[in-house]
Amino acid sequence: MQSQDPIDILKKYWKFNTFRNLQSDIIQSILSGRDTLALLPTGGGKSICYQVPAMCLPGVCLVISPLIALMQDQVARLKSMGIEAACIHSGMHRREIENLLSNAMYGSLKILYLSPERLASQGFQNYLEEIKFSFVAVDEAHCIAQWGHDFRPSYLKIANLRSLTDKPILALTATATPYAKAEIIEHLKLKNVAVFEMSFRREQLSFIVREEEQKNNLLIHLLKKQNESVIIYTRNRRMTAEIADQLKARGFSADSYHAGLSYALRSERQDHWIANKTRIMVATNAFGMGIDKPDVRMVIHLDLPQGLEEYYQEAGRAGRDQKRSYAILLYHQQDVNRLIKQWEDMFPGIQEIKDCYKYLSIYFDIATGAVMDESKDFDLLDFSKQFHLPVEKTINALKILEQSNFIQMTDGVLISSKIQIVASTPELNSYRKSDSFLDELIQSLLRTYEGIFTAPVSINENVLARMCNQGLEKVIKALRYLGNEGLIEYQESKNKPQILILSARLRSDLIEIDQQWYAKRKSILKERLQKMLEFLETGECRQKYITAYFGQNTTEDCGICDNCLKNSLGEPDELTKTAWKQKIINLVGNNKGMFYRDLLREFPFNKQVWAENIIRTMIAENELERKHEFLSISTRLK
Repeated sequence: MQSQDPIDILKKYWKFNTFRNLQSDIIQSILSGRDTLALLPTGGGKSICYQVPAMCLPGVCLVISPLIALMQDQVARLKSMGIEAACIHSGMHRREIENLLSNAMYGSLKILYLSPERLASQGFQNYLEEIKFSFVAVDEAHCIAQWGHDFRPSYLKIANLRSLTDKPILALTATATPYAKAEIIEHLKLKNVAVFEMSFRREQLSFIVREEEQKNNLLIHLLKKQNESVIIYTRNRRMTAEIADQLKARGFSADSYHAGLSYALRSERQDHWIANKTRIMVATNAFGMGIDKPDVRMVIHLDLPQGLEEYYQEAGRAGRDQKRSYAILLYHQQDVNRLIKQWEDMFPGIQEIKDCYKYLSIYFDIATGAVMDESKDFDLLDFSKQFHLPVEKTINALKILEQSNFIQMTDGVLISSKIQIVASTPELNSYRKSDSFLDELIQSLLRTYEGIFTAPVSINENVLARMCNQGLEKVIKALRYLGNEGLIEYQESKNKPQILILSARLRSDLIEIDQQWYAKRKSILKERLQKMLEFLETGECRQKYITAYFGQNTTEDCGICDNCLKNSLGEPDELTKTAWKQKIINLVGNNKGMFYRDLLREFPFNKQVWAENIIRTMIAENELERKHEFLSISTRLK
């Protein structure tokens, strides 16, 4: 029975007076006891859709989420609001988990987050039978789609909860194709499901795509013209720090963010950005989830996302206040080649996958026919090095073995400890002189890990122990000491990487990968890649292209993307042509020549096609001379 009114809960904890979009309808559906599928694009307020009814109903809301960092952030935010919440993940000690589950059974806990892998444990299911649930929320529900980019086999087991509780299931996702929606409903066994879907169209968001060799120069140009909040997405952690440092050196208010930073540092930087103390956040895609900052005026991608799902989700963090905002994607041919290579690495050959299984068995010393009683620690880098395997292909071979039910692995397989040196060189040297072991350890860090002064880098404590000819515990203890002394930031991996070979070990030639499944998955993900690349080249309205990808067809152009503006721009009037021609002569003449792209940047971004046409005409009429990309005033005008 419903115990509290949703609006009262919203006002009390979130300080909002009304719900927005489809939030109220989704909440009422859950409160009525109905299975519900909610597709809310980025900024739609997914978390409120389960957090509010969790506070309305008696019992515990079970939230299944694949991202440990996001679970921890959500729990911290809820606790700061006075809501009893907790999360369980693979980095916790058994006693911690038992205490938390006891609190769920007998205490005041309202929201319990856990990863889908945790559901697979029989012991854990025994606990769940004793907990009084209000309902189950499945976040990032597209992970259940076997043909999706983020498929996780553990998500297929969520439907087993049906045997433990008859409470409704709420499935939430920001991006799902029609194919994925059907799979979510099927695999979660949703009955009489209520489906709520917001339009993917963003009326005030202008999508701009530009092929650009000199991204950093154009980036500076764009930022000079923008005084409000900006997010810049890049593909790796090191680049976030490098670009932020470059921007700060040029006088911009900028900082970096990625999942490798400590929770305290992530929170501090995020808070400064939200409060507009920092204007520009340079980040990996770890940034932005669960953040509702309405006045982000520009989202810039310096690298190509793997698909339109990720791109739309990240770009959609701009302009949530419904004011004109910009999603700008900069790329060059190397980015396209990298994206194609990533797709190729996702699908190692069948024999490579079989070999990976064989090497795992050797690595864990499991004889043919023997059974692995429990999961064992797994060192991805050590494994790859020992058997001369490329790391990226190995990761994907392991994923396919897991998806084929040959192995089970924890998230920690892909998450390592990280270190950044924050001390000055004199401080570092003073510690090196004081202790020979510390000297050897610090030297090993400096020799092995490039960029360790700039950003946190992944490290391997076992490798360091071998290099120093010391025990693992002594190395970890020394790293903790250096961290406590303030010389380094040491983020020790608490999510222990482990792998379990399921059932009795088979000979590798008996490993059967479902080739029909493999070929279909490869084909579907190739089509996804091609849609991303097609998006770069399309001449149609970009909003129409994106909404059609997600199954929402519309006949109306947005009118504000780069293609719509180009198609509706028409020709400049004679006054503008004359003025711009004179501006070009002045700029090129005063600077004794200019590079073509630098000259274009002196004109409005959405009307540079006019400038390009004027420049071409001036070259054709021998008023400008062009040598490669360099323009100069012709002798005719001198």
